[in-house]
Amino acid sequence: MPKKLKTLLMDSNVLIDYQKSNLDVLKLVNKYVSEVYVLTTTFEEVEGFNANTCKQLGLKTVEPELRQVELATNKRGQLSFYDHLNLLVASDSGFVCVTNDKRLRKACTEEGVDILWGLEIMEALVRKDKMRAVDAIQTAEKIHLSNPWHISRELVNRFTINLDPDRML
Repeated sequence: MPKKLKTLLMDSNVLIDYQKSNLDVLKLVNKYVSEVYVLTTTFEEVEGFNANTCKQLGLKTVEPELRQVELATNKRGQLSFYDHLNLLVASDSGFVCVTNDKRLRKACTEEGVDILWGLEIMEALVRKDKMRAVDAIQTAEKIHLSNPWHISRELVNRFTINLDPDRML
């Protein structure tokens, strides 16, 4: 993971995971790792998440351009309208797309858009000594419990191993 990350664009699935586990992680990432943006259209996908939530967490909102919305309505493989829009905005703005969605990750890779898994943002916090590894692991466990289909036990175990202080030198 690079020392200084480019601006991050959070996909709805990552927001939902942190909403159900530890929203403070997003605030810390925004403060210590990189600016965090959320598409205003994402509010339609994440119940209880809105511009006020973003403001409280220090996150910035970005309104997609009409051209991007129009392009996103055109089918791109199996991407949803919202995922296609995330791809377009991330590509046009040079943002890193933070998502756990495999189809969106594949499309981002094909378009040359940098990607991160949702758990990787906590790894960056731990590496910068802005979050304790034990707290990151607890949060990952909560995410797994609320979203076991996408955040598997195996993924949490790999994340835990990556946070081993001996491996972080």
